[in-house]
Amino acid sequence: MARRLRWKIPAVALSLIVVAALGASGPGAASADGRGPDDDSRVSSSLEAASTAIPTVGRPLVTDAARSEPSLQPSGGKAVSTATATSGCNGCSGTATTLQTVRVVGGGAAVADNVAAAWSSCAGCSSTAVAVQIITGPRASSVVVNNRSLAVNVTCSGCTTTAVALQFVIIGGSQRELSAETKSLIQQIEKELGLKLSTTRAAHPGDSWRDEASKDADDAASRAKAAIAADTHAASVAARVEVDAGD
Repeated sequence: MARRLRWKIPAVALSLIVVAALGASGPGAASADGRGPDDDSRVSSSLEAASTAIPTVGRPLVTDAARSEPSLQPSGGKAVSTATATSGCNGCSGTATTLQTVRVVGGGAAVADNVAAAWSSCAGCSSTAVAVQIITGPRASSVVVNNRSLAVNVTCSGCTTTAVALQFVIIGGSQRELSAETKSLIQQIEKELGLKLSTTRAAHPGDSWRDEASKDADDAASRAKAAIAADTHAASVAARVEVDAGD
């Protein structure tokens, strides 16, 4: 399982990238503002799936979830999955989760991007972003995928800012796409991970919460990978795990 863990990222560089992600999040970003504790869950067949959680003083607890199940045709295209959470009010909590299951048909190219970005600028707040992308298909002419997570604190005190990007690539296997049961299981794993990450600092004081966040992400990736392998009967499942936490 490929995994890259990065805790120390220049704040200025991250801020520019996170702002860009917020601007490109597409429909649904503005509607996430003011959401209550029960998340808004959207399902589509779009090649671009985005969730955005932006808590406010009036709505301090916001969660947003998006799912998409697009097909990449031989004619081309790129699947993009993003989850963005940003907290700018004291005591607020924002959690964004995106799950995209991409099917490559006709032996075309598998081209996909998966991004989780979290940003906090407040006191005693949390921002959590979890993006999960799964690429499946009997065959592909080429595979070009990117997976990255970004987390940053700016003028933050007692913040929990975590971004996790999980990406799975399964080309081949006797079953061409995931069953509804497996998709539901992975969605539940993703939701559980988002909840754990948003509360991990309170349960693990000091700097140990970062290690715990990494363990939680690895556990979620292992569970999802096992479910995918069992469902598709694939000989191997390429998994990428990116975890980032704000300093």
